[in-house]
Amino acid sequence: MSDRCLLRGLNHISGVNKHSRASLGKRCLQTKEKPLTPSSGDVETPSIQPFSLSDQTKSEVKHHSSLANYWWNPLGPLKGLHTLNKLRVPFICEGLKAQHKISSEALNTPQPLKNQNILEIGCGGGILTENLAQIGATVTALDLSEELITLARQHLSLQQNHQLVNRVNYKIEPIELHANYRKDYYDAVVISEVLEHVDDKLGFLTASVETLKPGGSMFITTLNKTISMWIVGVLIGEYILRMIPIGTHHYGKMISPEQVEHILNAMNCDTILVKGSSYNFFHNSWRWTKSTTLFYALHAIKN
Repeated sequence: MSDRCLLRGLNHISGVNKHSRASLGKRCLQTKEKPLTPSSGDVETPSIQPFSLSDQTKSEVKHHSSLANYWWNPLGPLKGLHTLNKLRVPFICEGLKAQHKISSEALNTPQPLKNQNILEIGCGGGILTENLAQIGATVTALDLSEELITLARQHLSLQQNHQLVNRVNYKIEPIELHANYRKDYYDAVVISEVLEHVDDKLGFLTASVETLKPGGSMFITTLNKTISMWIVGVLIGEYILRMIPIGTHHYGKMISPEQVEHILNAMNCDTILVKGSSYNFFHNSWRWTKSTTLFYALHAIKN
């Protein structure tokens, strides 16, 4: 979706009612491709319909599914996702504390996210999902890749922690369908390193907000749409250093924090914090920065 089309969509959505916004995400799933079927193990899901994916989305799913064998290797091509937990997990905890959803005392316990009901969209093989569950959160984790959800379930089963396993529910399902039966349901929605792979960001974020309780928090981490990001993340990271699998990121799909904030504002959400971050390829380490030129984390509240 071009920037111009995105703005036209925002101008339209600002003037429609909640029912119309909820149906927006459904339309993006209507293709002529043979539909996929959500996982049969989701017994609590009421009459979920088969869903279809666009060719672009299928390509993204295929690319990430091809990395399944490396997903849980902390020294492999996805090692940056593992170390990113050191930034994004505290970002989520501190954000919930700032909104008085968890106490300062709880923040210093082994399970600061106890009793928090969280939705993670685009969970992949579960690197962030398990970390959130380990510190007490009940997590519903969605992904479109059957291979990655299978991997995530298998890895979770190896933890030999019955309580941990019971706190995680992996589902092969797009957010547009999930939002049909989980409106105003979650305390927090997490979209981490996913938005830069989404074609219809307007429909995707619309459905995501629908699942969030009023007063709930949305946490997003993604890549900024800048020439610097393209040079560092794509040209150098993928094609020169080969530290990121080639074809992982595309400049046209990146999005600025201002655009994300504009979309969320149309969805009656207030962005309360945007923080920049950077990644050191050679040390496999992340740090917060004053600039959002490369990566950024965003926290918004649903009114």
